[in-house]
Amino acid sequence: MHPYLPHLLSDIEALINDPPPAPYYEVPPHLEDMPDMAELALSPFTTLEALTGISYEEFPPSFELTYEDWPALADAFKRLFIALNIDIIDLPDNFPDDAFIDQIIFHWDDTIQYLPLGGFEMEWCTGDNETCPYGDDCFLCGPDAPEPEDDEMPEPFIGGFFNDDGTRIDPLKIPIPDLCLRCRNYLSDDWEDNILCTLNRNDQKDSDEFECGAFEENEENDCP
Repeated sequence: MHPYLPHLLSDIEALINDPPPAPYYEVPPHLEDMPDMAELALSPFTTLEALTGISYEEFPPSFELTYEDWPALADAFKRLFIALNIDIIDLPDNFPDDAFIDQIIFHWDDTIQYLPLGGFEMEWCTGDNETCPYGDDCFLCGPDAPEPEDDEMPEPFIGGFFNDDGTRIDPLKIPIPDLCLRCRNYLSDDWEDNILCTLNRNDQKDSDEFECGAFEENEENDCP
């Protein structure tokens, strides 16, 4: 066994047995009956490194691990993700342990949310089979991926969930201004309103002051 591995496995096992506490946030009145939604909207962004306290430098290079080391570390990571309620939703069943470890390390500093109630979903598929870590085994972009049905709603393009430069907008990484939390239209049942709100927040994510012409004060905020 690699000399660094017992210490790393011990740290991971401690986290599995005693996961980090849920982040603290104040729930506004209109979200008190929707704890999962409040958690999603108000939980701060973090990384696996910050959440676990395990730094990137503590990982031994995968090429230094032996064939016997891979299953032990891969199993520990999988049980850790279960404890943290993090799901890699596109992971193939037959993905090799060494490749799985490489991807965990590669994504260790990715921005995530710690959502003990609702859970956080990770996707490793790049959408391009030439760069996808799963290769031909990917059920989303591989050769056996199902063709989209004609009546399926197409994925939004530029002006929807993509920036004008073609980079994808991740709604989970857009800060939620206080003005939105006070608005009666926040988390509306109307999906078109939600898209417009998401795009507005994305356009102003780097602004010091957030402005919204559609803001309507939630009546519950006026209650004594």
